[in-house]
Amino acid sequence: MEISAKLVKELRDKTNAGMLDCKKALAESGGDLEKAVDWLRQKGLMTARKRAGRATKEGLIVAGVSPDLKRGALLELNCETDFVAKNEAFQKLAADLIDLLLTSPEVPAKVGDLLARPLNSGAGSVDDRLKALVGTIGENMNLRRFVVAQARDRAFMHSYIHGPGRLGVLVELEAEKPGPAAEELAHNLALHIAAANPMALSPEEVPADSLEREKNIFRAKLAESGKPENMWDKIMAGQINKFYSEVVLTQQAYVRDASGRTSIAQLLKESAAACGRVAVKSFHRFQLGDELPGENSGGEE
Repeated sequence: MEISAKLVKELRDKTNAGMLDCKKALAESGGDLEKAVDWLRQKGLMTARKRAGRATKEGLIVAGVSPDLKRGALLELNCETDFVAKNEAFQKLAADLIDLLLTSPEVPAKVGDLLARPLNSGAGSVDDRLKALVGTIGENMNLRRFVVAQARDRAFMHSYIHGPGRLGVLVELEAEKPGPAAEELAHNLALHIAAANPMALSPEEVPADSLEREKNIFRAKLAESGKPENMWDKIMAGQINKFYSEVVLTQQAYVRDASGRTSIAQLLKESAAACGRVAVKSFHRFQLGDELPGENSGGEE
């Protein structure tokens, strides 16, 4: 029998099950809405709504780069337990999402847009697949955030995942001489970013509110120090430079140099012999459970 789109939508609104599952349930139930609800319950596909409020603090950070190294993607897919994060179906969904982000002609602007996209496999939308997996596995899941980066001229993307998918990095590196040496440099930079967690690429990119907060702390310390006010500007400048050396990528000490004497800026300069002129153009770092703007403590693009 012909199942109308209106009836499918009604069942979906009622059960929160995936669109394909709703269509199948109605077909199996002869178009009877209540029997279709029962069918979904029997198959364990009507559970997403009840679980929607449960915390999703585990999951995976996944990343990938297109074959031509010109596009990179990074995303966080959450679940309730690390056991499910190791589940093959959960990991397959994460991999399929990266594939979708790397191949879509039009990059989704936000999470809601990505959820509405059809998967490359043709098995419904991302949202349908996610809800079906919730029903099958029995845990709440959440696509929390993603970023897609396009390399500029003479630049390429490199991705790195640390450990069992709890932290990931994307680096865009411009190199005058692309090749193995430049790719090794990009990998070492990604390792550094994973470990050192820089806030910005340059001092100009440090968020104004973060800088102002540090300045207020410095001023309060100076006020309590008893030092003459005519020295404050000089001391403040030194403290701000120290802050930059801790949070600005190019000014950080390279973590793979045990002596602590090599900065990232020096590393880039020293790499010129093998790579020609090199420059980090952008980077992204996702750590599982990062607090995001607008979220409560503890807790996109």
